[in-house]
Amino acid sequence: MYNLLIVDDEEVAIRGIAHGIDWSSLPIADIHSAYDAEEARQIFQDHPVHILISDIDMPKENGIELLEWVNDHFPNTETIFLTGHADFKFAQQAVRLGSFDYLLKPIDHAVLKDRVAKAIDAIREREEEEVYRKTYEYYHDQWHRQVPLLVERFWLDVLHLRIAAVPRELEPMYRLYGIGLGTGDPVLPLLISIEEWKQDWNARDEEIMTYALKNAAAELLLKDQPGHVVHDPSGMLFALLYRPEAETPERLTARCEEFVRKCSEYLHAVVSCYIGEPIRVGALRTAMDSLADMERSNVGKMGKVFRLAAFDRERKTTAAAPNLQEWAALLEQGKKAELRRRIELTFDRLRAERVDHAFMVNYYFGLVHVVFQLLQRRSISPEVVYPGREWRDGEHALKSLGAMRAWTTAFTDAAAEHLQSHSNEASNTIVRVKQFIERHLKTDLNREAIAAHVYLNPAYLSRLFRKETGQSLTDYTVELRIEKAKRELAKTNVKISDIAISVGYWNFSHFSKLFKKLTGLTPQEYRKRYQDI
Repeated sequence: MYNLLIVDDEEVAIRGIAHGIDWSSLPIADIHSAYDAEEARQIFQDHPVHILISDIDMPKENGIELLEWVNDHFPNTETIFLTGHADFKFAQQAVRLGSFDYLLKPIDHAVLKDRVAKAIDAIREREEEEVYRKTYEYYHDQWHRQVPLLVERFWLDVLHLRIAAVPRELEPMYRLYGIGLGTGDPVLPLLISIEEWKQDWNARDEEIMTYALKNAAAELLLKDQPGHVVHDPSGMLFALLYRPEAETPERLTARCEEFVRKCSEYLHAVVSCYIGEPIRVGALRTAMDSLADMERSNVGKMGKVFRLAAFDRERKTTAAAPNLQEWAALLEQGKKAELRRRIELTFDRLRAERVDHAFMVNYYFGLVHVVFQLLQRRSISPEVVYPGREWRDGEHALKSLGAMRAWTTAFTDAAAEHLQSHSNEASNTIVRVKQFIERHLKTDLNREAIAAHVYLNPAYLSRLFRKETGQSLTDYTVELRIEKAKRELAKTNVKISDIAISVGYWNFSHFSKLFKKLTGLTPQEYRKRYQDI
């Protein structure tokens, strides 16, 4: 509904407009009246006024001067001028000030009502445009806030083969998210390995610190280069540089070294950077698996920068080689039919390319390597999958592509069936880790010692343990220690300080604070409450 204000120094004129016109068919709520500009300004201050009908020729202050004030203070009001003088100067001023209409007295009531109706339409249209503008601005702002998360999800979909890395799939996503890449442009992947936290974080604090580390990577590793830092739900953290040709290896290595140093100084984290080679987006999964292999293989050096070219140069294969890491990914995801299709297509292509014996040997050992690596990640012994060492049958199939095709199918089928049937079994590695922690609660346990016991990279073990148990190594260790302390407090009269030492806490004050934080009671209060039960 809209309010109307009539301003005229003649009461008859005001009454004629206010009561002589049937306004019931228009959405008008209230009709106000004023006899001069001063009274009109007071009404503006006290009530919303949508349409102003004003005489121009009034004593003290005319309608033109009133409109100037209205434009300054209430610019959304529409003004219709009435005048008894056909003075072009007045009409010219009214147009310049943006009045909605200019009518001569005596006023035809039907014409005035029609002009007011049109003014209401103009106001309603402007209000609708304003609502649309605000709605658009809101969702535009929300979109831009969400774009980094959507870009991260896009790269995760590419990495996990949920999006095919082909032009028809990539081009729309690049445009939608403003990713500065063409479909043929390379990217450079960089794996960020969190080797050790220098402080004991609980799971929530570790998530917060990982987020801080991710932001630091975006600032220090990417700097002014286009790219994105991605945090995989499995725990893997990696960066993608969109324009690797604009970056020299020396500059990138220097930035990585600065990042490693500042993470240690300010974020209490020991990290390593594993720098890949420029690759097409379609090879992203293979490239990240290669970097992950570097990380898993590195059990002796921490807080360093490594390059794939130097670390893995000897494992390069010919252009005709199949994408074995992608096969392993399909195997791990249980996509047996798609893997079978890839194998068939590969051997059809290899037959046309007339591969030699050296290629066959590399292919055979490469496939065994990636499948055994997959089994190792799932803590499954190859002897369980191939009890008769059937994997060695591939050595007898090296002379024929047909024989190698048949062996490949049988070899991968056995792995696929075992992975599927044992997908819900607890990891043997995690069982060994838990047993090791339980046996060494009294010692100064750290992630590196635990990882060394199971011959795994600390960062990789940390991600594996969280994935299997839902807890960090630190949280699990603290939980075991406090549970053991609770049992000792409730069932024995051993000194509390001795109990603290028996579960690995030599600082009694730290033990007491941690115990109360997790149980809500001090050790003394806990003993008193539960020994009386």
